[in-house]
Amino acid sequence: MSPDARPTIRVHGTEDVLALIPFLLGFQPEASLVVVALDDAGDGVLTGARLDLPTTGEPTAPAHAALDQVIARLGTRRGGTVVLAGYRSAERVEPMVAAAREALRAAGLPLREALRVADGRFWRLHDTDPASRPADGVPFDTATSAAAAAAVHGGLVALPDRAALAATLAPVTGPARERMVAATVAACALVTAVVEVAGATGEAGEVSDAVLDTRLGRALQAAARKYLTQAQDSYRAGQPADDETAATLTVLLELPSLWEFAARATNGKAWQIEMWSDLVRRAEPDFTVPAACLLALSALQAGHGALARIAVDRALNADPHDRFAQILDRAIAAGIDPDTVTALLCD
Repeated sequence: MSPDARPTIRVHGTEDVLALIPFLLGFQPEASLVVVALDDAGDGVLTGARLDLPTTGEPTAPAHAALDQVIARLGTRRGGTVVLAGYRSAERVEPMVAAAREALRAAGLPLREALRVADGRFWRLHDTDPASRPADGVPFDTATSAAAAAAVHGGLVALPDRAALAATLAPVTGPARERMVAATVAACALVTAVVEVAGATGEAGEVSDAVLDTRLGRALQAAARKYLTQAQDSYRAGQPADDETAATLTVLLELPSLWEFAARATNGKAWQIEMWSDLVRRAEPDFTVPAACLLALSALQAGHGALARIAVDRALNADPHDRFAQILDRAIAAGIDPDTVTALLCD
């Protein structure tokens, strides 16, 4: 199998669905409602989404609004059924499951199963027969699931929790950070020297449109595209960029034309996610936003909504006013799907 191919995984029962959910999300859910759409024709997974459960006393309106958005998106995918899996106590899970069941009914989407999951057991919430709802739940073991084995074979990973996923984007430290600081200072000096020869910068040191429209400015943009292409070739071959290349690329991505060029070239392939993840971790704080937004685009196209969410959070933490990061934030909250992201980038 190609490393970029998405594995086809079939589910054959409740245990398979529960074993597969952590691989769909990239981590083991906690205090969550997971919505999984299955293809009735072959029990393949069409899509999945995760919502945080409201805490006790927390307003439920935001969670219900997010749930409505997820259900509306599912409504565009006919020919399947839905599994609801709530993780945590009955007091937290059952109200959200009830709201989800009502939303599915209103949307005309069939519910296959509604479950509560905790401590290696599950409870069926939709059955009226007490015999099928034992008080202590039904134990299940993901290690024996064929679906989980297929996910592992297909290269999918399930981390212990969302914090572990966020940690995969933690900034590098120690000597690696020191090298990136030095390389970034050198890259900034080089780009600044070119810009000063071409003209002047705009506000806050930004390169003005007038400078970019000069002969030297156009040459800088062409060189930046070539630099990006070479870096992409390196990551595609499984070779991370060296410090000089990584630092220069994070600086050059401040050029709007290069960022747009990179955005239109994004896809959900594994090497792209690895590339932008690596650059997010290594970028200096002032140069984190472009790489983080590109990672979010790649993750969304791959269906990795949780990683996209973490990447956008990194971008907004670095610059709360970045316009594109704000757009991505709203798009993720609205449940944008991979096909829509790809279509928008192709326009």
